[in-house]
Amino acid sequence: MPEINNSSSSSTKEVPESIMICLDTSNWMENTESPMFKEQLEAIELYCDNIFKSNSETVVGVFGMADLNLHTMIRPTKNIRAIKRAIDGAIIGGNLRLLPAATRAHFHWFSRYHTDLQKRIVFFAGGPLYSPLGEGRALGMRMRKINVRCDVISFGDPYMEKRELFNTFIQIADNNKGNCNVCHVPPEYSVPQALSRSKIINPCVGVGSSSPPPSTHKEMAIQICVKSPPSRAKDANTDCPFCQRVLLILEEKNLPYVTHPIDLDNKPEWFAEANPDGLLPLIRFDGGQWVSNSDVIVEMIEMKHPGTPLITPPYYACLGLRIPQKLLAFLKKENERTHHALLAELMILEEHLLENGPYVNGGDVTTVDLSLAPKLYHLVKACEHFKNWTILEEFTKVFNYTNLLFERPSFKKTKPLPEDVTAGWEDRKLKS
Repeated sequence: MPEINNSSSSSTKEVPESIMICLDTSNWMENTESPMFKEQLEAIELYCDNIFKSNSETVVGVFGMADLNLHTMIRPTKNIRAIKRAIDGAIIGGNLRLLPAATRAHFHWFSRYHTDLQKRIVFFAGGPLYSPLGEGRALGMRMRKINVRCDVISFGDPYMEKRELFNTFIQIADNNKGNCNVCHVPPEYSVPQALSRSKIINPCVGVGSSSPPPSTHKEMAIQICVKSPPSRAKDANTDCPFCQRVLLILEEKNLPYVTHPIDLDNKPEWFAEANPDGLLPLIRFDGGQWVSNSDVIVEMIEMKHPGTPLITPPYYACLGLRIPQKLLAFLKKENERTHHALLAELMILEEHLLENGPYVNGGDVTTVDLSLAPKLYHLVKACEHFKNWTILEEFTKVFNYTNLLFERPSFKKTKPLPEDVTAGWEDRKLKS
């Protein structure tokens, strides 16, 4: 489930609020038509719809949070259409500026409009945040001093060093009152999906359960729940690339584990109790609590089992992150723009491998390779099936890289059936 601080819901409003949404308009968004920006807009619409229903007197405005758009985009209003139009007209460019955005917005906005309402700032941050931890502490102290409640929705590259800063900021700003929350969006879920399951939106979200699954295996073995493949074929592996990523790491570290395939259309009762959000993969070590979010799981595996280290330097970890987004856009609507965007992602990887290969970090496989392997396998199978296009032949280094990955014993043991991969992408095309 999305990692969330505190137990109260920000969306349960006892009093009306004047809310400022700090919008990610950084270079990372590329443009207002990119999948990342559209996900952010969809999540903001969800948020606004929820808080307007919670209290009809609440008002919301939007403030740009990057160098080229560090100003008010729309003053506080109850008009969700006006908010959407303002966001559609955003100027993209520069780096995220957390502290300046909050400071300027408070000075120019909260001191002028709706001064009688409780104030709240909601930060949407997808791109990298080039701020020291001390800036998060300072902002938290300032928001607490002037009684401004805060929420953070952190998404995008999980290795952009935002987790610790945002956790620190929210913890200080909240001061154990339960009015501030942070939602770290797992890479396997969209921003709206994770937000809808977070305490920012849903006050009933739990933090998991230690209830065991019905299993006769030894409790000391690692228990991992994965998505059932579409075919439900006996012994077929999960088609979820994020679940396979975790399985690959367990295999590479030669750790004993027991898998529990979960049919998301017919969840077993124990799974619903252990994981109210229904997010996968889900893992449990040594009979402890269940944990979701593949990034958190990978970190925990490395911490608990440091033998055969697979740690990737943070500056390499963003490679290929956007491939699934670009692939989905291409499969849904093939045109020059979506085609070029997908090729551009592969060219970045091609150029990196040319200088640093055969693996991302040189001669040894690391976690980023094990994250890329399922993504590239899905890319190959989906393009072959839906577009009759052997895409990787255009990229020699990437092609050789995939052969290395796909021939590893860990990948052969955990790879899904091609028909399950294509069935999964067909379902994504219909739902998106």
